[in-house]
Amino acid sequence: MNPSFLFDIICTAVWLGLAIHYARKGLLAAVVQIGGNLLSLIGAHQLASWGSGALFDRFFAGSFRERIAVSLSEGGAVDLNRIAQQYAGFLPESIRRQVVEACQRALDGLLTDNALVVADTIVQDVIRPLLTPVFSLVLFFLCFAALRMLISLLVTVLGLVNHLPVLGAVNRTLGMVVGALAGLADVFLGMCVVWALMIISGGNLPLLNEAALGGSLWYQLFNQINPFV
Repeated sequence: MNPSFLFDIICTAVWLGLAIHYARKGLLAAVVQIGGNLLSLIGAHQLASWGSGALFDRFFAGSFRERIAVSLSEGGAVDLNRIAQQYAGFLPESIRRQVVEACQRALDGLLTDNALVVADTIVQDVIRPLLTPVFSLVLFFLCFAALRMLISLLVTVLGLVNHLPVLGAVNRTLGMVVGALAGLADVFLGMCVVWALMIISGGNLPLLNEAALGGSLWYQLFNQINPFV
């Protein structure tokens, strides 16, 4: 079976299953869930975007800068491809190449032979763009998990409304409609996990790579709104 087709079936089944799950919780719980999902996704992404850059600048940039500057001062050649491979070899080669080419243009216009200045340019234009998306992805899942835990507690309480007569039936029916939307956020999170595995593995996993999933409608849609690239 075509991997892309199988992937679409799995995503669709998960989405429908989530819609039914939220229907059982009811409308109020589903509304809070979708609102919580969106706020969790947005909040986690914003925190991760800010935190990844701060994390790199605070704990990693200085070390990279010093090592590269020492290498340049000792007469080492500036091999951007080697640097990209050394520090971000797990990323797809196409991503590394784009970053390296952009940095090479910056170095070509740099009118200085100061090793520290050149090292800083390499750190900011090569290593930082390659590593911060990975940091952002890790922080995103940590922040999202914390926010979703708070939302889940509230949803559990609101799910008690389903036990009310008459109102409960209407609550469940409308809950499925809203739950279908809430389920999209959960599927989106799953797609983030798939994309993370593809990046970390460098596209070397048998079924989790661009070639295998390139024809998937769900994956193509995710690529259009991928917040990490």
